[in-house]
Amino acid sequence: MNQMTLCLLLFALMIVLFFIKKIPMSFSAMLIVVLLVVTGCVESKTALSSFGNSTVVTMASMFVVAAGLTRTQMINRISQLLYKVTDGSFTKVLATYMVITCILGQFVPSIVALFALVYPLVQNMCDRMNISPSKMMYPIAVACVSTSFIIEPIGPYAAWYVTQNGYLESYGWTASQLGMWSETLVFLPVGIVTLLVAVFITPKMLPDNPETALGNVTARKMQEKEPLSPMREVLGYGVFIAVIIGLMAGLPSWQITLAGAVVVVISGVLTEREAIDNLNMSTILLYIGVTVLGSALAETGALGNWLAGVLSGVTNGYIIGFAFYAVGYIMTSLLYNRAVSTVLVPLAVITCGAMGCDPRGPVILCALASMSSLITPLSTAVVPMAMNAGGYSAKTVFKAGIVHGIIRGVLGTAIAMTMFPAF
Repeated sequence: MNQMTLCLLLFALMIVLFFIKKIPMSFSAMLIVVLLVVTGCVESKTALSSFGNSTVVTMASMFVVAAGLTRTQMINRISQLLYKVTDGSFTKVLATYMVITCILGQFVPSIVALFALVYPLVQNMCDRMNISPSKMMYPIAVACVSTSFIIEPIGPYAAWYVTQNGYLESYGWTASQLGMWSETLVFLPVGIVTLLVAVFITPKMLPDNPETALGNVTARKMQEKEPLSPMREVLGYGVFIAVIIGLMAGLPSWQITLAGAVVVVISGVLTEREAIDNLNMSTILLYIGVTVLGSALAETGALGNWLAGVLSGVTNGYIIGFAFYAVGYIMTSLLYNRAVSTVLVPLAVITCGAMGCDPRGPVILCALASMSSLITPLSTAVVPMAMNAGGYSAKTVFKAGIVHGIIRGVLGTAIAMTMFPAF
């Protein structure tokens, strides 16, 4: 049995384990890591390195920084103000958090850090309004993943179009180039529609109560403790704000969040025990497991090679564009989203060049696809974080996520391939 077949079988096994819920998802993911190593699909050093990569450090550190903020009175005060302004309306509250997340997402370069920044606020508001976090956490995850960086000239990826043009030139396409606003003209309207769907439609597809145990119960308990001293209260605010500024300034995410976590404990805002309890190891182990599986799948490259053969002879630009979006969406569901552009964009340029069509639309749609898939925990660390914070099953995540994926794909293809016709 070849490596690709083994990887797909193990992926199927992981999904089955997630759905039947007989084993905690984090340990199901760890089981898959063991099987990947035993079967030779992944080298031991590759699996071990996943436990200490920058995203894992960022996740763990940001959980501690967010817990430090939770320990202060800021979240309660913000929740009180927002509750008053919105008259306690669920839709208004959710829309407000979605817009705030979208705005922050144009500046914070890590969507993992962004979700960790926002979800304590959402959790507190859910407690105040006496509603289940299962109604809010997934829409917030959608905002983090699908509406961040949609106004590229003002965000951390302001010069990303230069990189894309580099791909075009490197793989032989010199007839046209992407401009500074090319991707924004597609991402922005799709992002606006995404926010509307997430506010008005997605909550109806989510359960009224958590389907699995919540991964952030400790944070709730800390809000019930005695208030911090004035100095530590200020330090709790200050560390949180400093981390946000550091992330916006482009400092390495893992370094700035780790430094913030250390200061939170050294200053006494959190005790050592509280910091450890808030590392949220179930989320981290789940992320590590799916990352190792994604690495194994990425090495095969079979999906991309299949696409090149399928599109041979196709002359309809919208079909070509949607095909690249669909494959990018599927790849993002199996791989970590950052890997998709690296693998698929060069293939898009080469394939379009061989067909004699303009690759700009497909290249933009590849990027859009990598921001659209939230149907499995493999696509981005935000998905397992949301699953733990909202208590979602794999079935619920798939059901809610596929609707967003289809809407974004159809709308994105219509805009991109109209603005940048293939022929």
